[in-house]
Amino acid sequence: MKNNIIISLDESTTSTGYAIFKNDKLIDYGAIVEKSKNLLERANNIINKICDLIREYTPNDIVLENVQITMSAPTAKSLMGLQFAIEIIAFRNNIQCTAIRTAHWRKVLGLSNSPKINRATKKKEAMDYVKNKYNINENIDDITDAICIGECFIKERNVN
Repeated sequence: MKNNIIISLDESTTSTGYAIFKNDKLIDYGAIVEKSKNLLERANNIINKICDLIREYTPNDIVLENVQITMSAPTAKSLMGLQFAIEIIAFRNNIQCTAIRTAHWRKVLGLSNSPKINRATKKKEAMDYVKNKYNINENIDDITDAICIGECFIKERNVN
């Protein structure tokens, strides 16, 4: 059986969570954390570390959380730039790249989507989902979101 490897990412320019799935099983997860005050340096380092993950795991798919345009223009620009750079890297490596909206992955996993629920409560709900499903007590929401994004992708792929 050919290995099916998925790298799922909850990308940001300070802490990008990642999860690695092999044949639909979570095999690794973590966060790429950058503290530099220079945005370009942070983004470059994150991109380089994502390239390292690609070389290490040779994925078939990369799954990203789609950028939500609900923030300031400079923040949206940097997140969209990072997402686009990852999509180019995937293209160059012949890896299928899929972007999933936050509301969509939350719906697929049966998590709350109401705008009346604050962000912190939604993040905790995703952490609890990961804790209950994988017995992982992770307090970094970028990691748990990356795991949930990958889980959504797998569920939808297996339905179709």
